Amino acid sequence: MPKFNRSVLLYNGNAGASTIDSVLRMAVPHLAEASKSLELIQTGSPEEFENACQTAATHADILFIAGGDGTVHSAVRALSAIPAPPPMAILPSGTCNDFARTLNIPLDLNLAAEELVNGEFRDIDTGRINGGSFLNFAGIGLITDASSNIDPHLKERYGKLSYFMSALQSMRQAEPFPVQLKIDGITYAEEGVLVLVMNGKSIGTHNFPLATIDPADGLLDLFIIQTSSLAALREWFSLSQPEVVAEELEHIVHYQGKSISIKTTEELDVDTDGEIYLKTPLDIEIQPGSLKMLVPKRAEELI
Repeated sequence: MPKFNRSVLLYNGNAGASTIDSVLRMAVPHLAEASKSLELIQTGSPEEFENACQTAATHADILFIAGGDGTVHSAVRALSAIPAPPPMAILPSGTCNDFARTLNIPLDLNLAAEELVNGEFRDIDTGRINGGSFLNFAGIGLITDASSNIDPHLKERYGKLSYFMSALQSMRQAEPFPVQLKIDGITYAEEGVLVLVMNGKSIGTHNFPLATIDPADGLLDLFIIQTSSLAALREWFSLSQPEVVAEELEHIVHYQGKSISIKTTEELDVDTDGEIYLKTPLDIEIQPGSLKMLVPKRAEELI
């Protein structure tokens, strides 16, 4: 018996023929079997994708989003702008697929579709930022430099490795900048080369299994890397080790909060889920359980 009455699969038509073929060949059979009706929608731009999401949300039981972090970000922006949106599920088919990693969704599309249609619904937090939304992270400093400096030819050739190559190049040029923070009404003065507000556990495929990072706990985690030194870089990557306590590190500051204000002396670009279109200052608030998502049953261990 079908699990869903009306499912909609949305995917980016600019993703490339091989990616689209993989989505249609590997994922669609599982979605069709689990759905009374399955509608496929291909779009050609982020604006068209967001409009299609909002239109589909008026009649769908569930939206399956096939794509990478940018496509997922567009879907979250669209769904966060309407009341009572339908549940959403991620079919990872991008470069890093960071929030899919947080939810423990397999990166193999065949397995992802199979586990999702047999999965369960979870209420997931989103972040409200300057009137928009993000799902995985918002960052300033080094992370925007690394994203902006990625050579598209290297990205096409090396995939996720291109992010690490760009990050290393950016670190050599990074200079600390002052940051004024207000977290749940308390003011802090910090300095760093990178400020990250995280809802998910993965950035650039690098996983941070800190117990404090939970996309369903009603809190955001804020990290500040204070210098671009090798010692700071080692500490950052050490966060992927479960035994590491963030508060004991020398070059990284960690806060948690529901409401976060970030001000910088100069206007800086902001990276939200890999997309750069906002600038500081920032007003960020957690939106607890605002998005219902379909996840594999084993994701219960993570959220």
